[in-house]
Formats: sequence, structure tokens, C-alpha cells
Amino acid sequence: MKVRFNVIFAGLVGLALLAPAGFAQAQEGEQEEQKTRRSEAMSERVHRRFSRAQDALAEDDFATAEALLQEITELRGLTPYERAQTNNFYGFIHIEREDFPSAIRSFLRVIEIGGPEEIPAGLYYATISTLSQLYMQVGDYPAAIDFGRRWIDSQESPAPKDYMLLVQAYFQLEDWRNALDNIHLAMERARQTDVEIEENWWRFLLAAHWELEEYPEALKVSKILVTTWPKKDFWIQLQGLYSIVEDEPRQFAAFWSMYDQGLLDRSNELVTMAQLFMLAEVPYKAAVVLQEGLDSGEVEATAVNYRYLAQAWQLAREDRKALDPMRKAAESEEDVEDKGELYMRLAETYNALSEYDDCASTARQALRAGELKSEGRAYMLLGQCLFEQEQFDEAGDAFTRAARDSDTRRTATQWQNYLRREVKRRSDLEARLAQYAD
Repeated sequence: MKVRFNVIFAGLVGLALLAPAGFAQAQEGEQEEQKTRRSEAMSERVHRRFSRAQDALAEDDFATAEALLQEITELRGLTPYERAQTNNFYGFIHIEREDFPSAIRSFLRVIEIGGPEEIPAGLYYATISTLSQLYMQVGDYPAAIDFGRRWIDSQESPAPKDYMLLVQAYFQLEDWRNALDNIHLAMERARQTDVEIEENWWRFLLAAHWELEEYPEALKVSKILVTTWPKKDFWIQLQGLYSIVEDEPRQFAAFWSMYDQGLLDRSNELVTMAQLFMLAEVPYKAAVVLQEGLDSGEVEATAVNYRYLAQAWQLAREDRKALDPMRKAAESEEDVEDKGELYMRLAETYNALSEYDDCASTARQALRAGELKSEGRAYMLLGQCLFEQEQFDEAGDAFTRAARDSDTRRTATQWQNYLRREVKRRSDLEARLAQYAD
């Protein structure tokens, strides 16, 4: 079955795209150049209106800027460069307003005018790059990939972030193989250009391997994350992968390391730590983890958790310490199906500690709770505890009831015979002693 580990995706969706401020910076740089050095391809009438539109935009006067651009579009005889720059300016305004669909339409008009042979290559390819990012913003991931690839193909030395934009788009499409290929390309370019490989890139790499069920490769990446950025989430992922590949010793070691670092602060995490200690046959450590967690409130005070604690103390041969959590589990107001069995275990513990009064009363509670695996066993235990208290008549009644159960009939009959012999032995002894009383 496909395994998903949602914690891997935390923070991946927000890989930095070029935000409106970034667009503004790029456009402002180009417009500043236009203001200081008029292009030979732009006429005086167009340049004058462009300068006024730029001034209006600097004051956030979008209406005036758009009106001036509209005037330009209505002029006759515009060159391809002038038309491209006008649509480019429109696109920038739409981005500032966060109207990305309109921005896309404006930038598409730029490249529809023609390729680098019609408009400057820098403007043409910058528009291709901008469109790839805008399509990411509106969730059109196939289009984002198409324009992203066109941008990469136009570059002699694509930047690692160009490949990472494709990675994000492929992730949204759940195309894990193409996402993985582009992560590797981004990392290769980063190494070639001495660019630092970011933490998020490793997280994408881990997630891609995980989704492709390439768990050995995912483990290698997970170890890099834990070593370089020793965060709790990465430790959780590492132990989860060890669980998937069924490497229980290393899963246990990873969890124990988190515990020692104080990274486990949730109830289910501490309970899991205790369970792993139990599997590793270290019940005392399991009991300490649960006891401290319940005392501090970090572990939820549920019947199940109290039962785990009781079991851990018993396996650690600390029966007396098991009494309190066992009683709390049995007396919990939760709707526990085997409440009768919980009282039975408690009664058995009292019996092992030779606390026969508590044993008998708890055995009766087990019988009242009902839904026992064997009523005969409960009556047997009750009879034995009553016998130890020398309450022979009540013990005899309990053995009689136990003898009605096929599971305990033979043992109950033996106890009945033993009880009769013991009662007779004591009666005979009292009769003999009575002779000396006279």
C-alpha cells in the first residue's frame, strides 16, 4: 500500500516565486534605463507618454498610468518595440494590483508580437520567465512548466532556482519522477556555480523519493537533513522511514535520540517511545517515560495509557507501582469494553502481593463489570482470596460457581476438595483441643 508521510510536505509549497515586489524591481530597472537613455526604437510621442505614465505609477496613480498607455495604443504606426513595451507596462500594472490573469494576457501580447527578431531578446526572454512564474501563481502548472522550460532552454547557464520552479509545478501535478529529475538538475547547477543547496531542496528530494517508494534513497536524504538541520520534523521522518524498511533497532535509536534531546513533547510520541522500550525489552525505562509524562500532563490520562503504564511496571517486576495506574484504568469513566478484565488484572496483582482483602473486593468488581473472558476464572480468584482470609463458607460458594464453568471445573473441584479437607482438619483439631479445655 502506498505510504504517505504528510509531515514531509510542510513548508514545501511556499518555495520563493518572484513576488509582485520582485516584478516591480525588475520592471523599474528597465524603465529607469528608458528614462535615462531613450531607445532608438521609441518615438518622441511614445516616450513622452511613457515617462508621464511612469511618474503616475510612482504615485500609485494607476488610472492616470493606464489612461496614458491607452493613448499610446491608439496612436498609429507604433513599432513592434513600442507595442511590446506598452503591453509590458500594462502587465506590470496588473501585477501591482495582483490581477494575475490580466497580467498574463498582457505579457502574452508581448511575445505574440514576435520573437527576438522583432523585439529585444532581453525583453522577450524576460517575459517568458515572468509568464512561467505568473502561471504558477494562478495554478496553471502545465503552462508554468512549458514557459519555465522555454526560459531554461534560452539560457546558456540556467540558475538552480529555474529548475526548482519546475520542481514545484511537477509536485503540484504529482509528477514525482519529473520533479525528482529537476531537483537533481538544480543541485548539480548549484554545485557547479558554488550556490548553496537550500534546506527546502533536500525536503523536495526526500518527498519525491518517498512518493516514488524509493525508501533507501529517501533514507540517505533524511540522514543529510538530520545531520545538517537537526529539527524534530526531520527526526520524525527518519524514524518513520526506518519503520517502513522494518529496521526496528535504528527506528528505536532515532526515537531514543529524540527523547534524549527533549524533542518528544506530544502524548502519542511519548507513548510510542514507551512502546519501543517495551519492544526492546526495557520495561522499566518504558514505565519511567509514561509515569513522568502522566505526572507532568504531557501524556494524556486515558485508560489505555494507564494500562500501558501498569503493564510496564509489572514487566519491570514492580507490581506495587502497577496498582495505581491499573486501578485508574479500571475506574476510568471512558467506555472501555474490557473493564471487567481490567479489574481481574488488578485483583490478580493484589493476590500476588498477598493483599487478599483488596483482591476479593476487586474480583467482585470484575464480576459486576461483566464481559469477562471467563467468569469461572474470576470466581476461582475470589475463592482463593477468601480462602486466604479464612472465609471458608464464602470461598466454598465461589468455588461452586467456578465449577459450573467448563474452563475452571477441574481446578475448582480440586479446591472444593481441598477446602473440605482443610475445614475438616481444623474442625478435628479444635475437637481435640476441646478435650483439654475441660
